[in-house]
Amino acid sequence: MNKSIAAVTLSLATFVSGPVLAHGGAGDEAVTPVAEARLPQQASSHAKALRVDFAPGVTSRPHTHPGAVFVVVVSGEVESALEGEAPKRFKAGDAWYEAPEQLHRVTRNVSTTQPASLVAWLLSDGKTPLVKPIAQ
Repeated sequence: MNKSIAAVTLSLATFVSGPVLAHGGAGDEAVTPVAEARLPQQASSHAKALRVDFAPGVTSRPHTHPGAVFVVVVSGEVESALEGEAPKRFKAGDAWYEAPEQLHRVTRNVSTTQPASLVAWLLSDGKTPLVKPIAQ
């Protein structure tokens, strides 16, 4: 009888923990991948998260970053145009990746009445400036 109870308990524990392990969560939360990228080999000993707020209609200037960048839109809707890609629109919860030194032609708030915000995680060596403006 004890062996049967142990087998049922082990089976139940495996069944219940399987979904949690499958999505990488630690409990009952829902984990949804929003972006993934294969990173190039580089020395990235620093990571910094920056919140970027765009007033209605505001547009960024062309720029690059020395390391990989992961961006998540927090609120509003922005249009982003990276080198070699057509402009794309991203709303709150959407994400994108920028490769090291990839030209970021523009990010703009598509709304003329509402603000937009994003959070960018920038990887770097900790010495090089995180943003390099590009002359137009």
